[in-house]
Amino acid sequence: MGGNGMRESNGEQAIAPQTEPKTRHDWIVHALRDLQSDVLSRSTGILDAMREEAEASKTMYIEKMLDAQRAYPPAARGSISVRVRNSAKSGPGMFQIEWFRVKGPKRTHYLKRGKDRDGKIRHGYSIRSFGQLTGWEKDLIDRHEPRFEQLRAIQSHLSQIRMRLRMIEQECQAPLKTMKFASLDDPNEE
Repeated sequence: MGGNGMRESNGEQAIAPQTEPKTRHDWIVHALRDLQSDVLSRSTGILDAMREEAEASKTMYIEKMLDAQRAYPPAARGSISVRVRNSAKSGPGMFQIEWFRVKGPKRTHYLKRGKDRDGKIRHGYSIRSFGQLTGWEKDLIDRHEPRFEQLRAIQSHLSQIRMRLRMIEQECQAPLKTMKFASLDDPNEE
Protein backbone atom coordinates (compact mmCIF):
# COMPACT_ATOMS: atom_id res chain seq x y z
CA MET A 1 0.00 0.00 0.00
CA GLY A 2 2.27 2.81 -1.22
CA GLY A 3 1.45 6.39 -2.17
CA ASN A 4 -0.68 9.05 -0.60
CA GLY A 5 -4.10 7.60 -1.28
CA MET A 6 -5.84 4.58 0.13
CA ARG A 7 -7.30 1.75 -1.93
CA GLU A 8 -10.84 0.60 -1.34
CA SER A 9 -11.78 -3.07 -1.61
CA ASN A 10 -12.97 -2.55 -5.20
CA GLY A 11 -9.54 -1.25 -6.21
CA GLU A 12 -10.54 2.39 -6.72
CA GLN A 13 -8.60 5.25 -5.21
CA ALA A 14 -10.23 6.59 -2.04
CA ILE A 15 -9.90 10.19 -1.01
CA ALA A 16 -7.64 10.60 1.99
CA PRO A 17 -9.41 12.18 4.96
CA GLN A 18 -8.79 15.91 5.41
CA THR A 19 -6.28 16.70 8.11
CA GLU A 20 -7.04 19.38 10.65
CA PRO A 21 -5.43 22.74 9.86
CA LYS A 22 -2.34 23.41 11.94
CA THR A 23 -2.83 27.15 12.42
CA ARG A 24 -5.73 29.57 12.62
CA HIS A 25 -4.64 31.02 9.29
CA ASP A 26 -4.81 27.56 7.67
CA TRP A 27 -8.27 27.05 9.17
CA ILE A 28 -9.42 30.42 7.78
CA VAL A 29 -8.08 29.60 4.30
CA HIS A 30 -9.78 26.16 4.31
CA ALA A 31 -13.06 27.60 5.62
CA LEU A 32 -13.03 30.32 2.94
CA ARG A 33 -12.38 27.75 0.20
CA ASP A 34 -15.31 25.68 1.46
CA LEU A 35 -17.51 28.78 1.60
CA GLN A 36 -16.47 29.82 -1.90
CA SER A 37 -17.20 26.33 -3.23
CA ASP A 38 -20.62 26.26 -1.55
CA VAL A 39 -21.51 29.74 -2.82
CA LEU A 40 -20.42 28.86 -6.36
CA SER A 41 -22.43 25.64 -6.34
CA ARG A 42 -25.57 27.13 -4.83
CA SER A 43 -25.45 30.35 -6.85
CA THR A 44 -25.06 28.37 -10.07
CA GLY A 45 -28.19 26.39 -9.16
CA ILE A 46 -30.06 29.61 -8.41
CA LEU A 47 -28.86 31.17 -11.68
CA ASP A 48 -29.99 28.10 -13.63
CA ALA A 49 -33.50 28.44 -12.18
CA MET A 50 -33.49 32.18 -12.88
CA ARG A 51 -32.42 31.55 -16.47
CA GLU A 52 -35.29 29.06 -16.93
CA GLU A 53 -37.69 31.71 -15.64
CA ALA A 54 -36.20 34.33 -17.99
CA GLU A 55 -36.47 31.91 -20.94
CA ALA A 56 -40.12 31.17 -20.10
CA SER A 57 -40.92 34.89 -19.86
CA LYS A 58 -39.10 35.54 -23.15
CA THR A 59 -41.07 32.76 -24.85
CA MET A 60 -44.33 34.19 -23.49
CA TYR A 61 -43.35 37.66 -24.76
CA ILE A 62 -42.49 36.36 -28.22
CA GLU A 63 -45.72 34.36 -28.50
CA LYS A 64 -47.78 37.44 -27.54
CA MET A 65 -45.70 39.59 -29.91
CA LEU A 66 -46.29 37.22 -32.83
CA ASP A 67 -50.03 37.07 -32.07
CA ALA A 68 -50.18 40.88 -32.01
CA GLN A 69 -48.17 41.19 -35.21
CA ARG A 70 -50.64 38.91 -37.01
CA ALA A 71 -53.58 40.96 -35.71
CA TYR A 72 -52.29 44.39 -36.78
CA PRO A 73 -51.52 45.94 -40.16
CA PRO A 74 -47.80 46.17 -41.10
CA ALA A 75 -47.46 49.77 -39.88
CA ALA A 76 -48.53 48.77 -36.34
CA ARG A 77 -46.67 45.48 -36.04
CA GLY A 78 -43.75 46.72 -33.95
CA SER A 79 -40.16 45.54 -33.97
CA ILE A 80 -39.02 45.02 -30.36
CA SER A 81 -37.93 41.58 -29.15
CA VAL A 82 -35.89 40.09 -26.32
CA ARG A 83 -33.26 37.40 -25.97
CA VAL A 84 -31.64 35.46 -23.16
CA ARG A 85 -28.08 34.29 -23.76
CA ASN A 86 -25.03 32.99 -21.97
CA SER A 87 -22.66 35.61 -20.69
CA ALA A 88 -19.31 34.58 -22.18
CA LYS A 89 -17.11 36.74 -19.96
CA SER A 90 -18.87 36.03 -16.67
CA GLY A 91 -18.78 33.09 -14.30
CA PRO A 92 -20.73 29.82 -14.37
CA GLY A 93 -24.46 30.19 -14.79
CA MET A 94 -24.38 33.88 -15.71
CA PHE A 95 -26.64 35.05 -18.53
CA GLN A 96 -27.90 38.24 -20.15
CA ILE A 97 -31.42 39.43 -20.90
CA GLU A 98 -31.33 41.93 -23.73
CA TRP A 99 -34.00 43.85 -25.64
CA PHE A 100 -33.41 44.61 -29.30
CA ARG A 101 -35.10 46.19 -32.29
CA VAL A 102 -35.34 44.21 -35.53
CA LYS A 103 -34.15 46.41 -38.39
CA GLY A 104 -34.72 44.05 -41.30
CA PRO A 105 -33.60 40.57 -42.24
CA LYS A 106 -30.56 39.55 -40.20
CA ARG A 107 -30.15 43.05 -38.74
CA THR A 108 -30.78 43.89 -35.12
CA HIS A 109 -30.03 46.87 -32.92
CA TYR A 110 -29.48 46.03 -29.25
CA LEU A 111 -30.92 48.63 -26.92
CA LYS A 112 -28.86 50.24 -24.17
CA ARG A 113 -30.01 50.27 -20.57
CA GLY A 114 -28.29 53.52 -19.74
CA LYS A 115 -26.44 54.41 -16.57
CA ASP A 116 -27.52 55.37 -13.08
CA ARG A 117 -26.34 58.41 -11.09
CA ASP A 118 -23.12 56.59 -10.10
CA GLY A 119 -22.24 55.87 -13.73
CA LYS A 120 -23.00 52.13 -13.45
CA ILE A 121 -25.13 50.40 -16.05
CA ARG A 122 -28.70 50.12 -14.79
CA HIS A 123 -30.34 46.76 -14.22
CA GLY A 124 -33.47 47.85 -16.03
CA TYR A 125 -34.40 49.57 -19.27
CA SER A 126 -36.26 52.84 -19.10
CA ILE A 127 -39.21 53.06 -21.47
CA ARG A 128 -37.29 55.78 -23.34
CA SER A 129 -34.63 53.18 -24.25
CA PHE A 130 -37.12 51.52 -26.60
CA GLY A 131 -37.81 54.57 -28.73
CA GLN A 132 -41.05 54.55 -30.74
CA LEU A 133 -43.40 51.77 -29.60
CA THR A 134 -46.82 50.58 -30.56
CA GLY A 135 -49.37 50.48 -27.73
CA TRP A 136 -49.36 46.70 -27.51
CA GLU A 137 -45.53 46.62 -27.43
CA LYS A 138 -45.46 49.06 -24.53
CA ASP A 139 -48.01 46.95 -22.64
CA LEU A 140 -46.00 43.76 -23.20
CA ILE A 141 -42.72 45.40 -22.22
CA ASP A 142 -44.34 46.88 -19.10
CA ARG A 143 -45.44 43.36 -18.13
CA HIS A 144 -42.07 41.64 -18.68
CA GLU A 145 -39.31 44.18 -18.06
CA PRO A 146 -39.85 44.60 -14.27
CA ARG A 147 -39.15 40.89 -13.69
CA PHE A 148 -36.21 40.95 -16.13
CA GLU A 149 -34.82 43.93 -14.21
CA GLN A 150 -35.17 42.04 -10.94
CA LEU A 151 -33.42 38.97 -12.39
CA ARG A 152 -30.56 41.18 -13.65
CA ALA A 153 -30.20 42.79 -10.21
CA ILE A 154 -30.15 39.47 -8.35
CA GLN A 155 -27.62 38.12 -10.82
CA SER A 156 -25.44 41.20 -10.32
CA HIS A 157 -25.50 40.78 -6.54
CA LEU A 158 -24.61 37.08 -6.81
CA SER A 159 -21.73 37.98 -9.10
CA GLN A 160 -20.48 40.55 -6.57
CA ILE A 161 -20.62 37.98 -3.77
CA ARG A 162 -18.55 35.55 -5.84
CA MET A 163 -16.04 38.26 -6.72
CA ARG A 164 -15.70 39.37 -3.10
CA LEU A 165 -15.08 35.80 -1.95
CA ARG A 166 -12.32 35.45 -4.57
CA MET A 167 -10.79 38.69 -3.34
CA ILE A 168 -10.91 37.49 0.27
CA GLU A 169 -9.24 34.21 -0.69
CA GLN A 170 -6.53 36.07 -2.64
CA GLU A 171 -5.90 38.27 0.38
CA CYS A 172 -5.51 35.20 2.58
CA GLN A 173 -3.09 33.66 0.07
CA ALA A 174 -0.94 36.81 -0.11
CA PRO A 175 2.34 36.77 1.80
CA LEU A 176 1.93 37.97 5.35
CA LYS A 177 3.13 41.46 6.11
CA THR A 178 5.59 41.26 8.96
CA MET A 179 6.05 43.74 11.73
CA LYS A 180 9.30 45.68 11.83
CA PHE A 181 9.65 45.65 15.61
CA ALA A 182 10.58 42.85 17.97
CA SER A 183 7.94 43.28 20.64
CA LEU A 184 4.23 43.92 20.46
CA ASP A 185 4.49 45.77 23.77
CA ASP A 186 6.88 48.42 22.47
CA PRO A 187 6.45 49.43 18.81
CA ASN A 188 9.57 51.62 19.08
CA GLU A 189 11.77 48.65 19.96
CA GLU A 190 13.83 47.34 17.03
